[in-house]
Amino acid sequence: MRVVGVDGCRGGWIAVALDEGVHTVQAKVFARFIDILDAYPNAAAIAVDMPMGLWQSGRARMRPCDAEARKRLGNRASSIFIPPTREMLHASDYAPLREQGLSVQAYHLMPRIRELDALMTPELQTRVWESHPELSFMAITGAPIADPKRTAPGQLARIEALQRALHLDYETLNALWEACLPTARRDDLLDACALVWSALRHTQGQSEVCIGEPTHDERGLLMAIRY
Repeated sequence: MRVVGVDGCRGGWIAVALDEGVHTVQAKVFARFIDILDAYPNAAAIAVDMPMGLWQSGRARMRPCDAEARKRLGNRASSIFIPPTREMLHASDYAPLREQGLSVQAYHLMPRIRELDALMTPELQTRVWESHPELSFMAITGAPIADPKRTAPGQLARIEALQRALHLDYETLNALWEACLPTARRDDLLDACALVWSALRHTQGQSEVCIGEPTHDERGLLMAIRY
């Protein structure tokens, strides 16, 4: 059985695939998300660190699942950003979106969000769903990791967590990272590895979910963060 964890990166999308039966792990950068769907058509679960299910219009505001995720993450709550509305996805300038409450971080992710939103359907979402690496690491360690992911202590803590959860040693992680250079950072790889762990435990019936009311957007897409 194959599961996949996906995170956005400079080159597009970094995907870490785990084949559970032989416990082999591979990492690769894809320019388009649809290429991931084509590469892993039989994946049992694909966990993606990108919003799925959006408010249609109005000011940028948290979805119920975002609010629940922030509550669970405590001092790491800021890693959950407020996503754009679907109408915002076609904007070409940040200035009016800033006035509507959208952060610059969310604005820079809009090409990835727009790409994913164009592909997603309720049927596809049964196996391709939104996740978040900070929630995954919290589930692995029992508490949110205090240090940011781009600091040396933060990366060390995340590597140690992955060693426990997926039995990935430094040599394997370095080989995976080298396979994704120069279009992905080390923290992108670590995040994707955490997501593939969440995808695996979902297939085992052990995943947790942040959700609230309403549960679906106007297109019928689930607004939930599963980890």
